Amino acid sequence: MFIRKLIILAESAKFNNFCVAGVDFETGKWIRPISEKPELEDAVPSDDLKYPDGSKIELLDVAEIKFSDRAANNPIQPENFFYNQKYYWQKVGRVTLQEVINLRGFDLREKIFYNDDRSIFGANVIKFAERESLLLLPVENLFISVEEAEDHKKFFGDFDYNGKKFCRFSVGDIALRKKFADNGAGKYFFKENAVVVFSLTNPFRYNAECYKMLAQIF
Repeated sequence: MFIRKLIILAESAKFNNFCVAGVDFETGKWIRPISEKPELEDAVPSDDLKYPDGSKIELLDVAEIKFSDRAANNPIQPENFFYNQKYYWQKVGRVTLQEVINLRGFDLREKIFYNDDRSIFGANVIKFAERESLLLLPVENLFISVEEAEDHKKFFGDFDYNGKKFCRFSVGDIALRKKFADNGAGKYFFKENAVVVFSLTNPFRYNAECYKMLAQIF
């Protein structure tokens, strides 16, 4: 077992659970805590996102987390580590987004996860010697698109980054999805400048593609 202080930077929707990610308070490196239960598919259940007093873990909390010694060994998401479910996460502080940026800066890359598309085949990802599935990036001209499905709505982000336009990146940000939940189908301007946590999914079963998500938007 090992212990890390994690600045919580993302809490996005994943099936009926949550995908949580943050950076190590000491090193600034990304960590994605995941459940050891295989049926949760690398997600975190809501019951595990509570402190001992019953309060809920929030963005920009500094949480002390005990991790299992058993490695996740995910070739697509090398930041994944199993947390020890016998122990509560402990809140040990709060930070601002600017303090996070001052601590470790942005993950400035020429491309968002290896190419300029909204997805990439998992088989292509593992060809890269240096792999990553979490990025903190500044974007411009962020629009949110709402699409009507049969029994639910889908949310996508269009934005500019590094002089290029990107379209239809899925939005996992729970608060933002709630904000636009009552909007009809359409495209809505959201922010001229935003800071975004991008996450690369595991390969989907039906097409083996890893999709790029706006996991959290600040």
